[in-house]
Amino acid sequence: MAPTNPRIIVVDSSLSLHQVVRAAMELMGRRPRMIETATGEDALAELRISAADLLITAHTLLGTVAGPDLAIAAKRELAGMPVILVANEGDPELDEEILGQGLFQYLRRPFAAEAFLRAVRVAIDGPEAAPREAPAEEIVPVPPIDEAKIADVMYRLMRDVGAMAIVLADRNGKVLSYSGAAGYVDRDALAAALAPGFSNTLKILPLIGDQPRVLKYYDGERGNLFGLALGLHHYLLLIFDGGAPPAALGNVKRYGFNAVNEMLGVIGSVAFEARPSLPVPKPAESHVTSPKRRTHTQTQEMAAVKADADRAKRADKGEKAEKPERGKADGARKTSTRTTTAPAVPSFDPALLEGLENIDLSQADELFDPDRLATVASQNGDRISYDDALMQGIIGNIEE
Repeated sequence: MAPTNPRIIVVDSSLSLHQVVRAAMELMGRRPRMIETATGEDALAELRISAADLLITAHTLLGTVAGPDLAIAAKRELAGMPVILVANEGDPELDEEILGQGLFQYLRRPFAAEAFLRAVRVAIDGPEAAPREAPAEEIVPVPPIDEAKIADVMYRLMRDVGAMAIVLADRNGKVLSYSGAAGYVDRDALAAALAPGFSNTLKILPLIGDQPRVLKYYDGERGNLFGLALGLHHYLLLIFDGGAPPAALGNVKRYGFNAVNEMLGVIGSVAFEARPSLPVPKPAESHVTSPKRRTHTQTQEMAAVKADADRAKRADKGEKAEKPERGKADGARKTSTRTTTAPAVPSFDPALLEGLENIDLSQADELFDPDRLATVASQNGDRISYDDALMQGIIGNIEE
């Protein structure tokens, strides 16, 4: 028969696991005898003094005995005692051989609060106390947020609704920040106890839709609590000492939702990110010529075409062509030849252009001299004057 008041040893140097276990016991309606220690050496000493019904330890501990070593040593001391090992995101992974021995239950954050409750219930009451665990849902870890950027909005909300204190926590029950007289209550225990209700919002998204607004209200004899979801991973807790005023619920709805919207604008889209983001696929390698190279090639070819067109236009008008510099002309021809990837005519032989480098351009001025152009031979061999050639349209007016 399961013990009504189990003796539980909780080992955590940061003391945060102690709060989580106490909250879980409250939800289960148990009144355990808890022994809270900070090192593995103290936990082993407690086990040698008196047997325990359950040992819950963190992975990273102060001292020489780490969490996994403590779990194995505890099973050697008391083989029938259940052990739960809780690891944080930054803790090293356990060896598969150790996990395969099945000496203890292993939980690694981030995990749903129900997973921890089920592990504790199975450890105390046996496997028949909880249904078979469904495959764990893949959820995104709690995204980090900048609490300082929303601190002013939190304080203003607490003042507007007349609350005694306001607490910001994540879905794992970790308190991130608070304002007001939060020291008069056990804020860590409250955050751990309310976190499962807000983390369950992920499961009902297919039914209610994305980006839900959640408000929870707890009315007690010693105080009233209002919980406001801040996306899917964080929530706000408004604490009223004693009975809340009659207008508290309306004020929380009015001012609370406006404040939440303002905070969500600061946090961004990660507030409603329910699943890990898929890795962005790398673009496939392409063998197409880069835009920079195509532009460079096109510019060289267009420059050569433009130069030929200008030279032909001047020839039609009878203008004297400028004598190009030998080096520049050769360079332009070389560049144009290199950038030509395929001939326009299939039968064209590019090797013919190789002789252009040997052409003497020193007589280019005389080729377009107006006096020489005036002496154009007719079909019967007679000569005509410059004026006749101009009138017959053989040459253009050079003054135009």
